[in-house]
Order: sequence, then C-alpha cells, then structure tokens
Amino acid sequence: MKKLLCNLVLMVLVLSASAQIDENPVDPEANEETRELYRYLRDEVWGKKVLSGCQAEWNYNTNDANRIKEACGKYPKVNVFDFQHFDQPWINYRTATAKQWHDEGGIVSFMWHIHMPLDASADQKDGKQGFYINGDKPCRILPSRCATEGTLENKIFCRKLEGVASLLLYYQNQGLPIIWRPLHEASGRWFWWGAEDGEAYKQLYRYMFNYFSKAGIHNLIWVWTSEVGDDNWYPGDKYVDIIARDGYPKNNTTHQSQASDFRKLRQAHPNKMTALPECNSVPSWENMQRDGALWLMVAPWCGGGAFDHGNSADFWQQFLGNDNIVTR
Repeated sequence: MKKLLCNLVLMVLVLSASAQIDENPVDPEANEETRELYRYLRDEVWGKKVLSGCQAEWNYNTNDANRIKEACGKYPKVNVFDFQHFDQPWINYRTATAKQWHDEGGIVSFMWHIHMPLDASADQKDGKQGFYINGDKPCRILPSRCATEGTLENKIFCRKLEGVASLLLYYQNQGLPIIWRPLHEASGRWFWWGAEDGEAYKQLYRYMFNYFSKAGIHNLIWVWTSEVGDDNWYPGDKYVDIIARDGYPKNNTTHQSQASDFRKLRQAHPNKMTALPECNSVPSWENMQRDGALWLMVAPWCGGGAFDHGNSADFWQQFLGNDNIVTR
C-alpha cells in the first residue's frame, strides 16, 4: 500500500509538472506547424497519454510500422526515420514517404547516424566511412575539430550538414514538422561525436543547431538523448525541447516502465518533456501508470526489435488498443 501511495503521489507530481514545461519550442523562429506540434505534445499528450512509435530500418522507410499494422490492425503514431544513408545513390529521401506518413495522421521523426571518413586525411582517398569509435572500422574524427572553422574535419562535417539541410528544407516546404534527434547517446562514447568530453560534444551540438537556424530551417523540435547522470554533456535549455533516454535494460522482456531513469531525468530537467525513443521491451501502459513514468513516447529498436523482447503481436494488439496509447 505504501508503494502504491508513493506512485500515486509521483503521478500527481508528473501531471502537475506539465504546467512547468516550456511553453514554446527552443527555436524562436519555429514555424506554425512546428509550434502546433509542440503544443500538441505539451498540452494534449505529456503526462496524460503516451505516443506509440517505431523505427525505420536504418534509413527512410515504414517497414516496421507496416509489420505492426499487419499484426494488430493499427499503426504507431511516430515513425523515426534515419538520415544515415542520405548521401548514397541507392536511396531517395525526397520520395513521398515522410509526407504520406504525416498526411495520414502520423508524426515524423528523424535521427542521424552520421557517417564520417574513418580519418579526415582519408576523406578523398578510400571512401571508407563509419560512426563507431571501435570495431572493424574505427572512426577517428574528433567532434571538437568538426565544430572548429577552418579545419578539414569542419569542412567535411559542413558538407554533411549541407546535404541534410537541403532535405530538411524540402520537408519544411511540404509543411512537415519534425521531431529531430541528432547526436544521440554521446556520453556512451561509442559514436565519434562522443569521442572527447562533454564540452566538445556541446560545442558540436550547438554548432549543428546554429547551422540549421542560419540555413532557414525552422521545422524542428530538438531532442537531446541522455545516458542518465551525464548533465555535463547537456547542450543547455536554449537548445533542447525534449530529453530522451535510449533504454535497453538487460534481459528485459517484461515491458517494464524504466521508471528509475524517468525519475532521474525529470528531476534533472523539470521544464522539459521526457521520451523513450529507443528501447527493447516496450513499456506497457499498466507499468508506466503504476510506476508514475508516463514517457512522452516509446519506440522499440528496429531490425527485429519491434517483435523481440516480448513485443509479440498479442502485446502490440493490447498496447495499441489502449485508449491511453496514441496511434496514427
């Protein structure tokens, strides 16, 4: 009984905290479509319901969303695309995929696994690229040099930014607001953008923010992904709309709420909404409600993850059939 009362008190605090969430997106020039989406997230979803989501399979598709629809008759609300292959000739990010998702009632989100040359000096030589610090193709690019004007790394990074900026402007002209989650999991130190320290990372994040702003991109709701306890990597309230956690508890097949991480992030960032845009076992509504951990959004990882870790067709049917879970 004591635990139940504590959780009920926490739920009341979370609901009352919605009034503390920043009223407007951090981009002062955010267009009306983006402001409308932000207001919807803040006023209609946060602390009341949970957005269902899923990933694209590492690029620009709705494959997992389609499989979920086939399994239980409903689409998740948010599809998370990835710009990982935006500069490859075999894929076209200007097809109607994102626009169609939006027009049919979904929310468009993008992340970006940023491929860079394994070494700046090799940029024009072997063409090998990657984003992991370790492994068979270790990337030795340093974030501090990418954010420093005049360096070779900065020129390469800006070339990447320019390519993605053209796509974001294309979507902006189509009227698409985007939940934008770049440079994720940095303090985990497995991607090149986390290769140094928090100061170098913050410099890089802010560089991207300012670059896109100067390029006239104003359709983004900015998401920073925490590893929990890494506030020295936080870019600052002026640059972040939503705090995220990519949560992968070991051997998780029971749809746990991941309430401990939720509480820590809420305590550290009380004026920001909190999301779980990557996970293994999708938290059930019952567990999130019981534990007072209503994430803004929950989404399993792709590549089989949508139907792994206990995310069965039966679970999806029950989960998306709950009136408190927002579907497309």
